Amino acid sequence: MQKGPGGESCTPPSPSQAGREGAPTNTIPAVTKGGTRLIAALAATALVALLLVACGNSDSGSSDSGSTPGTNANETSAQDNGSGGGTEGENDAGGGEQEQSGSPDASGKSSSGFSAAEVETPLKVSGGGSAQFRTKGGDNSIQEYGEEKDESELQEAAEAVHGFFVARATSDWAKACGYLSKAMSEQLEQLAASSTELEDKGCAPFLEAFTSKLSASAWRETTAVDARSLRQEGEQAFLIYYGEPHKTAYAMPLKVEDGQFKVGALSAAALG
Repeated sequence: MQKGPGGESCTPPSPSQAGREGAPTNTIPAVTKGGTRLIAALAATALVALLLVACGNSDSGSSDSGSTPGTNANETSAQDNGSGGGTEGENDAGGGEQEQSGSPDASGKSSSGFSAAEVETPLKVSGGGSAQFRTKGGDNSIQEYGEEKDESELQEAAEAVHGFFVARATSDWAKACGYLSKAMSEQLEQLAASSTELEDKGCAPFLEAFTSKLSASAWRETTAVDARSLRQEGEQAFLIYYGEPHKTAYAMPLKVEDGQFKVGALSAAALG
């Protein structure tokens, strides 16, 4: 239970409330050659976003997007808009209500009504390194973070990010949570546990409740990943890739856990 500005009690909003109100955005903090600055805020932002909405701090349905050095923030509301590569997908007004189960059935369909064949854009790993994204006189903190990793590691990181986007697009919530870092999963689980509206607690029920319903074409845009560079220092890494729309460059934070790349945010941030 959280306290609002006036001391009143408040809890995370219901899925319907989150759908009606805008929420603060999830952004990637600035990084430097020596390491990340406030990198833990990546996971914490998701928690703060819902609590702010719950306590009535959302301003007339608009998002207060604080852009951070190093990136041009790609918005992710508390109700996840499904943006993978940064697509601000609109809710599919013609879509029906989602079923409670997010797992695919024997036909490959999921509760979203879409199979992977309908929403998956094939993964591309073109490579080329981060030099292609550097801007003269600009903020290249992510482009110069750590060191450039080889093609095999780039492939692994790209598969993790793309896999997360596809799992979410097909409403395979348990699989989507499996791609997330431990820190991000724990934050979502805390949100689910504190919500009085969710009967089922955990990462998967939370993602299902707070992910917008999109059209198949919008979901397809979110799964577009053309991986170009992987910058890594220690367990922290950034996948730099082109996504849709308009071949926009994005950076997704990753964490190496048990030898595997795990996704560190619900959506990537556009490189400025």
